[in-house]
Amino acid sequence: MLNHEIHFLLLKCFHYSHKLMTQKTSNIGLYPGQPKILECLYEKDGQTPKEIGQTCVLDKSTMTSLIQKMETQQLIYRQNQLNDKRSVLIFLTELGKEKAIEVKRICYEVDQIAYQSLNQKEVNQILNQVLDNLREEYDE
Repeated sequence: MLNHEIHFLLLKCFHYSHKLMTQKTSNIGLYPGQPKILECLYEKDGQTPKEIGQTCVLDKSTMTSLIQKMETQQLIYRQNQLNDKRSVLIFLTELGKEKAIEVKRICYEVDQIAYQSLNQKEVNQILNQVLDNLREEYDE
């Protein structure tokens, strides 16, 4: 039975969480992938596209297109690094910060839906252990 297999359960959890996030963040003018970049930059502004991609688990081509779109929407801006003119850092604009705050609120709402009747701390510990186990095996 697929509903007893962790890979299938994680896939379904991601699917419904992602759908709900996409639905709610599209109401504030964001496209899929953009909310997690805004969250990432809100937590630590001024990162390279590579750093953002690693944190958000996005490949290089996806990052490139998302950054271009977000720059056009005036959510972010690029700035050359002082020590390496070929490398850029990505920063939130004021509009980007406002949207990031809205995204954080939406994420909290979606998380609260997911945590209903569960112990949030225990769930986080379990999911982080699952993540560590899988990442360790993948990195080998």
